[in-house]
Amino acid sequence: MKRDDKAEVARQWDGDPCGAVTAAPVEPESAAWYASVRDYRYRLYAPWMRQALNFGRSRDKDVLEIGVGLGSDHLLLAESGARMTALDLSREHLRHTSKHLEYCGLSTKATLGDAERMPFPDGSFDLVYSFGVLHHTPGTRQAISEVHRVLRPGGTALIALYHRHSFFFWLSTIGVSGILKLGLIRKGWRRLLSEIEYRSSENTAVPLVKVYSRRQVRRLFRDFGQVAIVAHHVEGGHFPLIGQVLARRLSRDWFERYLGFGGWYLVVEASKALAP
Repeated sequence: MKRDDKAEVARQWDGDPCGAVTAAPVEPESAAWYASVRDYRYRLYAPWMRQALNFGRSRDKDVLEIGVGLGSDHLLLAESGARMTALDLSREHLRHTSKHLEYCGLSTKATLGDAERMPFPDGSFDLVYSFGVLHHTPGTRQAISEVHRVLRPGGTALIALYHRHSFFFWLSTIGVSGILKLGLIRKGWRRLLSEIEYRSSENTAVPLVKVYSRRQVRRLFRDFGQVAIVAHHVEGGHFPLIGQVLARRLSRDWFERYLGFGGWYLVVEASKALAP
């Protein structure tokens, strides 16, 4: 049976908003609950993010974020002085993000919509940001073209995509889950990769998950001027069997510094050429 990929994405994150499982056991959707999600994201999950992504670059700019989750990155961009717009297929993500920002006296223009057909005029934004999202849409190339369209000349796209040639993908996902545990046979490629994304037992969504090499990413961003690609996000848990031993003996900074080339995210910073 052919799946509606975008409907599966909405089912996935309307049922299990991205990051909610990491929240502390406090009153759901309280200011403390959102603060605990931010703490987990930037202190435990991805301590490299703040420095590598430089959220402060957005001051006094019109910024679009595609796929906002619970709004943690959106908040940092807004706190830096950006004028924010949120685009997401998930109503729950938009609701959470708006509520999250309201606690901090900030706001966003929440827009339910599709990254492959954005409801914005040409040249609307100075920065388009999307972290771990556009590999879930079937037309990733079309979505990147839309990013280029809605950027102003000289504007910046800051996009993170899953990295095919990462330790997590080949060792943990394919090696252990796919081969040793027979996931490729029992579940097939689509479902195996979909299980990278957390969901509760009640959530039956099977979201599309794609992974990209650096060469594939360069093709995706061929319409842009300058394109820089850097891999980030590697930790002991990405190394099955010996991961716990490594994590006890080596710091997260060590992994990022010396093994970052095999990180789970390819972070792309691409600029739209200035008008002639």
